[in-house]
Order: sequence, then C-alpha cells, then structure tokens
Amino acid sequence: MKDLVCLHAGTSGPATWKRFVPEFEELGYRVHCPTLLGHGAAPRRRPYLLEDFRDQVLGELDGLDRVTFVGNSLGAFVASAVAVAVPDRVERLVLEELPVPPRDTRDGEPTVRSMPALALLVAGWLSRRRCDPVLLRDVIADLRRPQPEWWAGMATVEAPTLLLAGGPKSHLDQTRFELVADQLPAATVMTIEAGHRIHSRAPERWLAAVRGFLG
Repeated sequence: MKDLVCLHAGTSGPATWKRFVPEFEELGYRVHCPTLLGHGAAPRRRPYLLEDFRDQVLGELDGLDRVTFVGNSLGAFVASAVAVAVPDRVERLVLEELPVPPRDTRDGEPTVRSMPALALLVAGWLSRRRCDPVLLRDVIADLRRPQPEWWAGMATVEAPTLLLAGGPKSHLDQTRFELVADQLPAATVMTIEAGHRIHSRAPERWLAAVRGFLG
C-alpha cells in the first residue's frame, strides 16, 4: 500500500483532512495526518522556523518508503521543503495555496499581503486554542525572508506536482505559482476560485482535482 501524508495549514489541524481520508484510502493510500509543531498537543518550539517543521516531517517519514504529500498553506510549504531535502522519497505533491517566499533581496513580491505585527499577534491570540499564539507571526516572518536554497532545490524535485491556487479571494499573490511551476520539472497550476482554504470551501471541486491527479 502506498503512503500519503496530509499536512495542515498554520492555525489549523489534522482534522481538516478527515472528510477526505476515506477517498484517499479508496485510491489505495495509507493516510498519515501529523500535527505540526506548535499546534494542538504537538511540541512548542520558539521561534518557529520553517526548517523545524521540515525536520519534524522528515522524522515522520521513518519507516516509510516513497510518499505522496498533500499540503495546504504552511503544510504545502513544508511538503515542498521535504521534497527538496529528499526528492527521491517523494512520489507526488499536491500543494494547495503554497506561500512562495522571495528568491533573493531583489525579489520584492510579498508572500502575503502586508499585516502589522500587532495584527499578527491578535490573530495568534484568537487562534490560541488551536496553536501557540506566536506561531503565525514567526512563520510569516520566515516566509518573507529570501529562500534561495529552496528555489534552487525545487529544480531537483522531479515528482509530478499539482499547484492549487485559490484565485482572487486568496490573500496570497496568485502570480507566484507560475514562477514555482517554471522551476519544477513536472508541475501544473490549477485555479479553483474558493480562497486560501480550497479544500474547506470547495471540497467537491478540490477532491475532483486531487483524485484526477493522484489517479
């Protein structure tokens, strides 16, 4: 049986994938839905750096061979970072609303719309029952930092990749997905105009796209 790892967004949790698990199992997958650092009962680690989430998931792969990843937002970035670290162990990638970091200091496009530090802390406080209140602030700060190694590494990821874009309702810059697709050897961009959490707001359309890609 093949293995599929679902990675949730920041301030979300593994339950966000619950409705899709039977569908993935019908496709012949054994489904794993880990809880990312700083969420639920998972360990806290301040500051929250992208490499820490990557290393956590790499540890989750112990005992698994080749893996397919489905990730939303932070989970999508973590999945891509794992693929850069161990490209030979990744079978396929579904990256929903991937936050795309700058390539270098000249790459001025924002990963997300500008949000004041105080607003980030307030947003973290409002989600405190689901995750560490400072997590969102730390993650967005790291995503706004140039990530040249990630960009270079994406060119080595040969796994077929589906990049799902949420369209104008999303807070992410939608023009960035094509830049990533150009870097990947085998990538497709598909837009489902449902905003940042496509799988929650348009589950049937999301599932149809993902089933078609995985099938």
